[in-house]
Amino acid sequence: SSQSLSVAVAHAITFLTSKLQGSYAPNTLLKLQMMLEANLTAHYATSWIPSDPIRGSGRRCMSLSPACLPPRPIWTACTAANVQWFDWIAILGNKEFDLFVDPGCIAIRSQNKIITVWSDENATIPAVPKIVKPVFSELMLQASRKTFAQQVLEEDKEEEEKIFTLLADEISAPTWMTPILTQFPMPTRSTSPLSSISEQSRCSSRSSNSSSSAFSFASADTASSRTSKSSGTSSSSSATGEIKQSRRERARQARVFIDTTKTEVTPYDGGKTTVLTGGVMLG
Repeated sequence: SSQSLSVAVAHAITFLTSKLQGSYAPNTLLKLQMMLEANLTAHYATSWIPSDPIRGSGRRCMSLSPACLPPRPIWTACTAANVQWFDWIAILGNKEFDLFVDPGCIAIRSQNKIITVWSDENATIPAVPKIVKPVFSELMLQASRKTFAQQVLEEDKEEEEKIFTLLADEISAPTWMTPILTQFPMPTRSTSPLSSISEQSRCSSRSSNSSSSAFSFASADTASSRTSKSSGTSSSSSATGEIKQSRRERARQARVFIDTTKTEVTPYDGGKTTVLTGGVMLG
């Protein structure tokens, strides 16, 4: 299969580059042919079946037109060898045509006419008669007219539809859900030797708390008794203070002198003022 593929690719390169000898240098043509050989071989190898030449023919078809860029295998060779595609297609006739490279046969289709470029006479299955009708069905013709960019966009669209379908199925009916618990699980108590020690410490802490609480109650009782005694003494002292005056109070009252001979009342006209007027002579 590799030998038949290399032979068919060599004849296809010869057909495409035979008319460029007078327009480009030999080194440029050699580089272009080498790049075409590598790219076309990789492009055709996935669908190349010598025992069934018809299978994969539509995938191997390349549409070459002066109105758009060529498919990727040819365009990559053009950029690598610095060859202008529109000059190249003008040398080839400046007409749109489809290039078919199949095991044992190379043909082109131009203006609804099929022209055989090369055929292998020693091929077990003649490919020329079968290319006319079975290969070029309506669906295949429509696929062959599409550019490489259109084919890539269609493939990307199909992949996006598959991905969005998977996402929609996963959202509507998820395959995995988080488990939900109605109550918290009860922890199991350990029976290690440390548990007995902790119990003893708890008992000792409880006894110390009870003793401290008893002590606090006793101290509270003594404090309340003391406060009651102090309040009793203060109340008794306040009661005696109302009856018995201090020495300073008694001395202050002794200093006050009242003249009993003054019986007449002298009116005091307070709050009234008078204004004295006068003249000033200025010399």
